Amino acid sequence: MAGRYPGSSVMIIYGDHKRMHSAQRLRECALAAAAAIGDLPGGIKRHAALVDLFLGTSELLQGLADAEFDKKGVDGNSPGQELGSEILVALSREVLRSWQQGFAACGPLDAALIAKLGAIDSAGQIATGATEGYAHYALYPETYLLAAQRSQLDAETCVIGIRSIGLGLAAMVAAALDAPAPISVRPTGHPFRRRVCAEPELLGVWPGDPAAKFAIVDEGPGLSGSSFHAVVTWLVEQGVDFDRIHLFPSHRGGPGPHASSDIGDLWRRCRCHVADFEEAFDGRVAPDLPRWVGGLIGEDNVELREISGGEWRKHIPTSPDRWPPVYAGFERRKFIASADGKRWLVKFAGLGETGRCKLRTAKALHDAGFAAGVVGLCHGFLVERWVEADRLDEKRLARHALVERLGDYLGWRAAKLQADEAGASLNALSDMAVQNCREALGEGAAKTLKAWFARQPSRHVMRRIEVDGRLHPWEFLVCRDGTLLKTDAVDHCRSHDLVGCQDIAWDIAGASVEHDLTPDEVAKLVERIESKASPCVDRALVHHLEPCYLAFQLGLWIMAEQSVGNGERARAACAADRYEAKLVRFIEGAKA
Repeated sequence: MAGRYPGSSVMIIYGDHKRMHSAQRLRECALAAAAAIGDLPGGIKRHAALVDLFLGTSELLQGLADAEFDKKGVDGNSPGQELGSEILVALSREVLRSWQQGFAACGPLDAALIAKLGAIDSAGQIATGATEGYAHYALYPETYLLAAQRSQLDAETCVIGIRSIGLGLAAMVAAALDAPAPISVRPTGHPFRRRVCAEPELLGVWPGDPAAKFAIVDEGPGLSGSSFHAVVTWLVEQGVDFDRIHLFPSHRGGPGPHASSDIGDLWRRCRCHVADFEEAFDGRVAPDLPRWVGGLIGEDNVELREISGGEWRKHIPTSPDRWPPVYAGFERRKFIASADGKRWLVKFAGLGETGRCKLRTAKALHDAGFAAGVVGLCHGFLVERWVEADRLDEKRLARHALVERLGDYLGWRAAKLQADEAGASLNALSDMAVQNCREALGEGAAKTLKAWFARQPSRHVMRRIEVDGRLHPWEFLVCRDGTLLKTDAVDHCRSHDLVGCQDIAWDIAGASVEHDLTPDEVAKLVERIESKASPCVDRALVHHLEPCYLAFQLGLWIMAEQSVGNGERARAACAADRYEAKLVRFIEGAKA
C-alpha cells in the first residue's frame, strides 16, 4: 500500500502559529519568576522553575533577535544580542549547577544576572512561535548539557544557535563547555532549502583560528535537515573545514525523508553529539521521573512502564487485530506509573507555560466531569489517574445518548475554553484541503473542491476555542455507570500541526465524520451545543470545515502510512482509505 500516493511529499499537515507579545510584559514576567526562585527550597520544583525561567527568557530574546533580523534583513551582532546571550549563558549555568547537584541547589539568583534581565531593551511587540521540542517532543535543555560535556570540545568553541529554540540550547552548550556566549542565526527560504543571511563580521576571528571548533545547535533535524545544512554551508563558505564542525541535534535519527543527497552527505561528514532524557536524568540521582511522580502521588517505589508510540494499546482490553491506528510522530511521550496496586498515566505535556496551560485545562475538564482526575505536573509531565473502562469503539452507546453526551462535552468546551491563541485561518484550511486533495485524488478533484469553496459564504466570525481535535471513538471511555470520559483532550489544539485553536465548528465537523452522524443527528448535536454555550453555531462554517477536516485527516494518515513500519502500515492505510472515501463522496456531491 505504501507509495500509492506518489505526490504526498507535499501533503500539508504541519503548521507554525506565531503570536505577538509585548516584549516589556515578557521581561516583567521573567523578572518576577527570577525573584520567586529565591524563595524555593532545593528540589525538582526549584529546578523546574529555573528551566521555565530559562525558556521564557529564551522566548523573549529570540523574539528580539528576530525583530532585528526583520529590520536589517541579515543576522548580525548588536549590544542587545550580546547582552541576551550573556543572560542565557548565566541562566544555563544556574540550570547546570542545579542539575549537577541532583536538584539540591537553592538560594536566590545572582544579583548581577537579575540586573542584566532588567536591562533588556524591551520596547514594542515581538513575534514568537511554539518551540516544538519543549512543547511536544519531550526535549529537555539538560540533555544538551550532557551532550556538550561528552563531546570533548572545550572553551575554544564558537557556538552557533539556530533560532528559535537553538538560541537557548546554544547557551546550554556554551555553559557546559565554558565557551564564549553564542551567536545565533535564522536560516530562511523554502523549508527544504534554507540559507543563512548574515553579516561577515558575525563570526569575528573564529574562522581564522585553526584551533577553533564550531558547534551548531538546534532541535531536529526535521523532515529535511535544511537548517543545519544552511549553517554548515555558510561556515564552509567562510573557510571552515568539515572536521571542525560539530552538530548538536535533539535526536540520533538524522534528517527526515525530504533530505537531499547533499544534506545526507553533510550529516555523515560532521560529528553529532546527542543525549536523551534517560541519559540526562535516570542514574544521575536515582531514576528521577519515578521519584518525581512518587512525590506527586504520595507513593514510594513507583514503577514506570513506557507506553509511547502506540504501546498503550497493550494495556486496553482489545485484541491487536482491533487496535486503533497510531502515528508515533504525533504522539506525546507517556508512561504508566504503578504503585500499591494503583495506576496513573504520566504524559509529557510540555515545559514552561505550555505544560501549565494544559494542567489548567485538564483540571477544568475533570471538574466538569469529562475527563480523568488530575494529580499535577512535574517538570513537563502531566500525571492523571488511570481509568479502567471500555473504549467507545468497543462498547457502543445508544445514538441519542451519544449525541447528547457529545453535545454536552463540546458545548462545555465552547463555553469554557475560549482561546486567544493562534490557529489556521479559514483560507489556510481551505488551501490545505485543496492541496491534500490534489495529492491524493488528482487535479480534477482539487479543482472541484476549490470551486466549491469559492461558492461558499465568505463572512464567518471565527470564535476560537481550545478545540479537542481528536473525537475518534477510541478516544472515549465508557465507564461502568455509562459515563463517557474523553481521553487525550488537552493537546491537539496545541499540536505541531496546521489546525491550532479553531471555532467549535471544527469539532462539530470532526464529530460528524468520526461518528458517522446523520444530518438529523448533526442538527441535534448543534442544538445541544447551543443550549450549553452562546452565541449560535455557524452552520455554514461547519459545512465549510467538513472537507477541510477530511483532507487534514487524510494527509495525516497518508504520511503515517509512509513513515511507520509494516506492523502499523495496514492500520494507517485503512484510516487513510476511510477519509479518502468520505472526501470522494463529498466532492461528488460538490459537483452538483
